[in-house]
Formats: sequence, C-alpha cells, structure tokens
Amino acid sequence: MKIGIHYNGVVESEMPQGFYLDIEQERILLPGNKAPENLSVGDTIRVFVYTDSEDRLIATTQEPKVTVDHFAVLEVKDINPVGAFLDWGLDKDLFLPYKQQLGELEVGDRCVVFVLEDAKSGRLVATEKIKSFIDQDTRALAVGEMVDLAVYEVAEDYMDCLINNRYTGRHYTQYNNKRYYIGDKLTGYIQNIREDEKVSLSLKPVGYRAAMEESDIILDSLQEANGFLPYGDFSSPEEIQEKFDLSKKTFKKMIGGLFKKGLIKISDDGISLK
Repeated sequence: MKIGIHYNGVVESEMPQGFYLDIEQERILLPGNKAPENLSVGDTIRVFVYTDSEDRLIATTQEPKVTVDHFAVLEVKDINPVGAFLDWGLDKDLFLPYKQQLGELEVGDRCVVFVLEDAKSGRLVATEKIKSFIDQDTRALAVGEMVDLAVYEVAEDYMDCLINNRYTGRHYTQYNNKRYYIGDKLTGYIQNIREDEKVSLSLKPVGYRAAMEESDIILDSLQEANGFLPYGDFSSPEEIQEKFDLSKKTFKKMIGGLFKKGLIKISDDGISLK
C-alpha cells in the first residue's frame, strides 16, 4: 500500500479507539478524534493514510499541505540533533532528516521540499535536495504564461524557483532592489524557453500584455504627480529603475508609444499629460 495519499475507505468496525477502515484490503485505524460525527459501519469516507509514531498505518481526515511525490513550501516547527520537523497540517509533523538539508535551519524558517517515502524506514520524509525530482520536460509551458513560483535558491544576481510546483526556472535579480528569500511564493511569467528547455522567468508580464501594463504604470505615476514627471532620455538607468521599476530601454519605448497615441508630451524637462 502506498502511503502519503488519499483513499476512500469503508468502515468495517467501531472500537473504543476509533473506526477500522477497509482500504485496499488493509485494516487501518481512523482514530475516534479524527472521525466525523455520526460515522457508522458500512459508510465510505475519504482519508489520508500515513504512519504513526510506531510506524503503523493510520488514517486521518485532517488535510495535509502536501502529499507524497509532490513539492511544497513548509515551515520548520522544531529541530533536534537528527533533523527538523515541518508543519504540514497534521498532528504528527513531517520529518526532514539532517542529511536531506541544504543548510542550517531555525524554527520559523521556510523550506522548499519534496516529500517521498524513505526506502529504508518506509516512512514519509522531506528533502531539500529537490533538483532530481523536478520535471525537465517543459513543453507544456508557454512564453508569456502566468505561473506560480516558489523560491528555492538565492544567489547574488539570480534566484531559482519552482514553477507550478513541477518545473524550474531562473530569474535574474541584479536590476531589482528587492530581496528574496527561500520559501517566498510569487506570481511570475515565462520570459523565455531555450532550446535546451532552460526557462527564464520574469516577475512582470511579457509581450503585449507587459507593454499595456507598464504604460499604465507611467500614466498612473503622472496622474499622482499632477501631470508632470522630471524623467526622460536624460535620466539615468538607475533613476528610471528606482522610480518605475523599469529598464531605461523599456521606459523609452513606453513613453514613445504614449506620445504617438497623443496621451503625453515629451520635453527637455520631462514628460507630462496632455
């Protein structure tokens, strides 16, 4: 029987300690304090199956934050000399062995982990060594697609993120003043997919949608500044980045487009609404 997933079990009998369920021809206990009211023999109930502290199969109606063979961002609840224990929504915390950690952890830290059944112990465990479990076939992704991201590695000028809890991509942060941390959850966009299927990420929309939204940023900033801003071709890339969170190249393209549409005026002093 595979542990760490949901099953539909049929109530076989009721005992003082709870209900015994017939699941895949296994007799598994659903403790009474985890059973819904009015549960009776013969009822079918959906449960999550894992192992208790004595490595016995046990069922629960509690919903875990992650199931086996999946990724998740989880918080460290406790640490001891052999590993860390993660909050995954059940009474029994998920074990992250010391040998499966990538760095020193503290209570309250967030981890990006993959959940698997340990081959030796038969228990569910987490690992931060996730790269071998990432799907390398990115053909289902499309440039410009909005995706969910989870930061799992942070370097000086880039961060690597899980994409939709399945793939991986890289976002370059050298022009972004914001700091990111392992476990941060973000919304991003597929910027590029190379021939070798490596994925580049953007935290802003790309293509036509990006042009529309970035134009709105400039127009909104002008309205907030009573119609005039002292920025233009004379402004440094750093000034443009700080004010609009845009590259200077993109900024020039945006104001050029707004000028052609007759929405703004461009002067030696800056830009203004018409």
